[in-house]
Amino acid sequence: MKAFQFVKWQQPGQLRQVPVPEPGPGEVLIRVGGAGACHSDLHVMSAPAGSMPMSPPFTLGHENAGWVEKMGQGATGFAPGDPVIVYGPWGCGLCMNCRQGMENYCQAPGKPIPGGLGGTDGGMAE
Repeated sequence: MKAFQFVKWQQPGQLRQVPVPEPGPGEVLIRVGGAGACHSDLHVMSAPAGSMPMSPPFTLGHENAGWVEKMGQGATGFAPGDPVIVYGPWGCGLCMNCRQGMENYCQAPGKPIPGGLGGTDGGMAE
């Protein structure tokens, strides 16, 4: 499949041919219907090597929507064909902001860092 990847520090991304990923345990594969490009993507591509805790190459895109294509073992709550929106922030679930439903303002963000930003593949792909 085609994917827009961050390949080298301080360089524009590249459209590349990559294998279709397989969802792991508890994961789903999403057929992307739309992926947003935002300033975070530009920030990653323009950063100097070693300034962020990630290593290229990886597929950009942390603002995505589409449909569940395939389910990994043990994945629940979805079915193939379900429409989905990918929500990036992983809150701790414990701080005041998380308890008020504002995970995007979490005071102690969880891991992993959202796909497309933290060295894992995001949604700028077919």
